[in-house]
This record gives sequence, C-alpha cells and structure tokens, in this order.
Amino acid sequence: MKKILFSLLLAALSSMGPALVCSGQDETPSKVRLYGFIRNYLVYDSHEVNAGTQDLYFYMPKDRKMEYGVDLNAVPSFRMLALTSRLGLDISGYRIGNTRVRGIIEGDFYCMSGSTAAFRLRQAYAGILWDNLVLGDLLLNVGQTWHPMAVDMPHVTNLETGAPFNPFNRSPQIMAHWTVGNFTWTGGILYPMQYLPVGPSSTTGPAWNGLQEKYEPTTTYATVKSADFAKYGLIPEVYLGMSYQRGGFMGKAGVNLFSIKPGWEAPDVRVLDESTRELSFDYGNRSVLRRGRLFAVSPFVFLQFTSGSFQVRAKSILAQAGEHMNLLSGYGATFNWKRQALTYTPMQDWASFLSFQVGRKFQFMTMLGYMQQLGTTKSLFNYEMSDYRNSIWLNTAADSHIQRAFRATPTIAYNLGKLTFAIEYNCTGAWFGEGLRNIGGLYTTGHWVLNHRVEQMVKFSF
Repeated sequence: MKKILFSLLLAALSSMGPALVCSGQDETPSKVRLYGFIRNYLVYDSHEVNAGTQDLYFYMPKDRKMEYGVDLNAVPSFRMLALTSRLGLDISGYRIGNTRVRGIIEGDFYCMSGSTAAFRLRQAYAGILWDNLVLGDLLLNVGQTWHPMAVDMPHVTNLETGAPFNPFNRSPQIMAHWTVGNFTWTGGILYPMQYLPVGPSSTTGPAWNGLQEKYEPTTTYATVKSADFAKYGLIPEVYLGMSYQRGGFMGKAGVNLFSIKPGWEAPDVRVLDESTRELSFDYGNRSVLRRGRLFAVSPFVFLQFTSGSFQVRAKSILAQAGEHMNLLSGYGATFNWKRQALTYTPMQDWASFLSFQVGRKFQFMTMLGYMQQLGTTKSLFNYEMSDYRNSIWLNTAADSHIQRAFRATPTIAYNLGKLTFAIEYNCTGAWFGEGLRNIGGLYTTGHWVLNHRVEQMVKFSF
C-alpha cells in the first residue's frame, strides 16, 4: 500500500513539474501589513473549573468535592485579564515567475506558567500558490497553522472557541490544497508541538515504608503529555479531506490518521490457554518496556450556510485518541492475541456542535455542543484484576472521569467599527463516572456537575 501511494505521489508531482517551475526571474515585491487586536475579558464562574491561561481558556468544571454534604468546589470566582492580545504580520503580494508566496507570522500573550504573560509564537507559515495550472489551483502551506479539522469554529467570543466540542489544534504541517471549480482536495502531514498526545510515564524514587521505618524505591505511574510519543513513532499525522463550496453553502469531509509509539512499563505476560484466552501475569516484574504502536482514525463532517448577515455552522467528529486536538479522548492498553503481545486501543469519542449568528452591528450568536465517550475499540488489558484505571490514559486538561458533557453559549455583541463589546453566558455540564471502569473504559454510574460562566469581552482590532 505504501509503495502504491508513493508511486502515485511521484507521478502527480512529475505531471505538475513544468507548471511549478518559475518562468524567468521576474519578481514582484511583497507588502507587509500589521494586524492584531487588544482584548480584555471579565469572567465569573459559579464553580471551580479546569482551565488554562489564568482560567480564560475554559475547558470543563471540576468534579464535586463533598464534605458533610457540601460541595467544596461550588465556589464562585471572578477575574479580569487582558492576556490574549494578539499581533501579527501578513506578508503578501510577492511573486516570482508563476509562483505566488504569502507569509503569516503571528504571536499572542499566553501564561505558560505562573501569572506572567509571555509572548509566544501562534502561527508561522508560508503559503505557496500556483494559480496558473492547466487544471485548477494548487496551494501549499508550510509551517505552523490551524489543523484542517479545527479551522472552522463555532460562533462564540470565548477563548477556547468551542473546545472540547470542537477540535482545537495548531501544528507544524505541510498541507496541500488543490482547487478545481467548486471542489478542493486537501492532504498533508502534521507534527504535534504545542498540543500534544498523552501517554504513560513512570518515575522511581524513595518512598517511606512506615512498617519497616525506612525509605524504599517506589515506582509511580502517571499520564503525561509529550511529543516524544510521535517523535519516536516515526510516522507523521496524516490528514485527507475534500470540500465543496457554491453560493452560500460549504461542506467538508475528511479523515485524520494518527499513529504514535508510547512507552509503557508493564508486567510480563504469558498465555496459559489459547482456547480460553487465559493469561498469566508476573505482577512483581514491571521492568519490561512495551513499545507497541497505536493507530487511530478520526473522520469528521462540517456544514455551513450563509445568507446575508445570517450564518449557521455544524460539525461532528468521531474521534479516536483525539486528545492532541483538545478533545476529551485518549487510549488504553490491550492484549493482541494474534501477536500475543501488549499493544494499544484508542478511546472513541463523538463530539459535535451547532452554532449560528445573525446581524452585523448588533449580533446575536449561540453554540450548542455535546460530546460522549463511546469506549475503546478493543477490550482493555487489566493487569491489576480490579480496575482499568492504570491501563488507560486520557486528556489531562480535565478530570479523566468525565464521560459526557454539553455546553450552551448564547452571546450578544455590539460592533462599533473595529471596537467590539460582547457578553456571553456559558452553561457547561459534565457527567463524572463513579466506581470502576468496565472493559471498554466506561462507567455505568455517575453524576452531573454544572458551571455557569458569564464572560464580558472588549476588543479593539487593528
């Protein structure tokens, strides 16, 4: 299969070669435009939340913390911050021969740690356009920009722009867009940088043994975010998709292919009886490093309709191991009976949103979002014979017990030229599982936790 795809790619590049070569050395100088905005938020929450950027990037409410019948996490809070102001350069107009080149470099302020905002790289890519081909136009984007599955966002004014009901990811990539008439075919590769996959990690250090009154080496297992899972996996993330646009209608469909190689210390496993699939575990030996590979496939669809000042959008994604796209996802360990080896199985998640906006000077917009975990594609491997919690690794941005969630965000905005005032009400509910996970990584019982957020925004664009 790989040889066939490689041969087709070479043939396509060979056929386009003459058109891609610059004719002569005629150059048109580029133009530089400064753009950005100054943005300030005032935020109220009714409950403790899991969030980033000084709680501006709201993800999910925290689970309740009950003592004497009182939820200690049901504590209201307020903050006022201007951390997300943005500055960018748009370099356009450059042309050499038959080739147009455009560049974007963009940064904003972000709290990577502590309360001090640092200026960070947000986007930096070059768009290389050949618009004189015999059949259609070819645009090649090289650098860091939005993931193709995240670029179409719901109508909101919040910083998280719909996550985790909408993918949120900017990554280094090489992405080609080939447009013929009303159709555009998109394909390319990506690499995780700021938004990372999760995986297992272990650390060994001294721990106090109260019975023997001495320190002993103890191994602690945790879930971490790291680019190393992709770095040593050698296979880049792949996206393939198609879009159609005519008049006010646009539709997209695509699939994301993701493969990583997590490292995991696990006990030795022996097959005792193949017919009954009975295993024997050496619980005392967790020195064996498993380097199995995870494969995940995530399809999505997106629809948009625009008529005057009215626009409606809808997106749905069936994600596998989509935590690097800021979805409530991940993967777990399973046993491959054919290879008789430990390997990985992705958690499946369904995430969707429906949003619309109407008006120009006075705008009303809203988003409705829902997500639900559907379980792992294969049975989890349970080496502790009691719970699967140590055999599954989920997004660390929120409580790993969240199995489903919803969000509603009605918003009113007033646009006075380049000055925007907006107020948004955000009601987010999360269902937290209780007890033990089953063989598919799900809970059978749980409870809901609600957070009511009121967010006011003032933004001056330039």
